Amino acid sequence: MMNLKENIGAIIKNRRKELNLEQVDLQDYAQIGSTTLSKLEMGKLNITIDNLEKITEVLGLELVLKVKEKI
Repeated sequence: MMNLKENIGAIIKNRRKELNLEQVDLQDYAQIGSTTLSKLEMGKLNITIDNLEKITEVLGLELVLKVKEKI
């Protein structure tokens, strides 16, 4: 089971590839560093909300928080 960082990284990587963007393209458009994106996509980065917002804006994604359903 993936943890939250790995899940976010996978979503961002998959969406970037769907849009046929290279990492360098997303870095330029979102104005983030190469290490930031690389580590994020590998699930190894505690990214700031500001940088996550930049990335999701470029990729046409939105962040949503919701209450967990009781199991």
